[in-house]
Amino acid sequence: MNRHIKVKEYLDIICSQIRYKKIHAEICEEIENHINDQIEAFKAQGDNDETATIKAIEQMGDPVVIGTELDRVHRPKPEWSIIVLTFLLLAAGNFLRFFTSPQESNGLELYYKQLIFTAIGFALMVLCYYVDFTLIGKYPKLIFLSLFIFTILIIVISNPVHGRFVYASYLLLLFPVAFAGIVYSMRNKGYWGIIFCGMCFGVSFIISLTVPSATSCILLALSCLLILTAAILKNWFAVKKFYALLLIYLPALTFLSILFSTKVYRKRLKIALFPSIDPTGAGYIENIIREILSGANFIGQGILPKSYNGISVSQLLPDINSDHLLTYTIHRFGWIAFIIITVLLSVLIIRSIILCFKQKSALAFLVSTAATTTIAMQSLFYIVANLGFQIFSPLSLPLISQSSSYLLINMCLIGILLSVFRTGYFIKDKNDNNRGSKKASANSFLRFEDGKLIIDFNIHNFTPQ
Repeated sequence: MNRHIKVKEYLDIICSQIRYKKIHAEICEEIENHINDQIEAFKAQGDNDETATIKAIEQMGDPVVIGTELDRVHRPKPEWSIIVLTFLLLAAGNFLRFFTSPQESNGLELYYKQLIFTAIGFALMVLCYYVDFTLIGKYPKLIFLSLFIFTILIIVISNPVHGRFVYASYLLLLFPVAFAGIVYSMRNKGYWGIIFCGMCFGVSFIISLTVPSATSCILLALSCLLILTAAILKNWFAVKKFYALLLIYLPALTFLSILFSTKVYRKRLKIALFPSIDPTGAGYIENIIREILSGANFIGQGILPKSYNGISVSQLLPDINSDHLLTYTIHRFGWIAFIIITVLLSVLIIRSIILCFKQKSALAFLVSTAATTTIAMQSLFYIVANLGFQIFSPLSLPLISQSSSYLLINMCLIGILLSVFRTGYFIKDKNDNNRGSKKASANSFLRFEDGKLIIDFNIHNFTPQ
């Protein structure tokens, strides 16, 4: 009992110096294990329990110094590169919409409304930033089921606009992150885990068909397949990788091949590549976009073809604030504006991908990959469509185009990314059975070398409880 009290007092002093409370339990466990090992070593040399305890604690060193150093090194830190890029993109979006808004009816009213939603989106980003993202791993089925029920409820109570349940389509962007939690919970469950993940993906895919939104459907399919593929390649299901990949890709490729072999989709693909086939019908938008871009300059406003003499771009293209903001930007400011925007978006996505691969926890990797993929897919579809290859209708250009609801969802995704990058380095999966192994010993921040206790303050392998 005396040993327990002395060790507890020592650990309490260390933890009182560490402000990030989620790592207290892990630090206490590791330090206590080392103290107990040293107590047993001193007792083997002939010391009684009390003397061995005092010696072991003294050997550990000053608890205030240890706690202060651990607090300095293991304090959660914001990922400033992502924050700065987010604000640059938001600023670019507001700048571009300020010039496009007067071109539309009620444009300035929509612009000011978007400013309000930008402020709300910022608040949501901060909220998601400070919320513990590990909740996605702790309650994956509850989160996925709640999102599913809420989306169905939106479909039931809302009225379709042009045949689509638009409010439900916004929520589809959150399914990849929820799906990442499902994949995490199914680790080490073998083929059954993969099948269960496939069932959850099937449920979300059916919802996207119900909305319906072909772009959201493809985005969801590609994002979830990427997440599941990454988990299989990392051998988190503990199965043969080749058979596991066949299990997910055979059904997916079979369905997609059937879908795209239909007459409707074959025509859509043909029109997207060659819009001049039907310039006044299905290929009208693509044809107009290409003609507008053909007169664009590198810097400065472009020139419309003579056949459009007296007609403005806002009259030719619908929704230049939302669906075709990038096309208008190229025409109004030149290709240089397009390059700046795509570079900023590319740097944000590439930086996020790099940080994803630095995550040591499966949960941190999966969640950050899901959020990054969702943002990247939106950007890719939007840019391709605004260059005149509208295979899929654009959803939004994240943080830039006019779309209040998509902006809120994307700000939430950025907040989740920042939450992962803030604390993900300290997360280690709870069912990691390497504790006590040589590998775990190598990752320990405490070790003995030549009879001396070494404390390595650069190890990040803690598991928030």
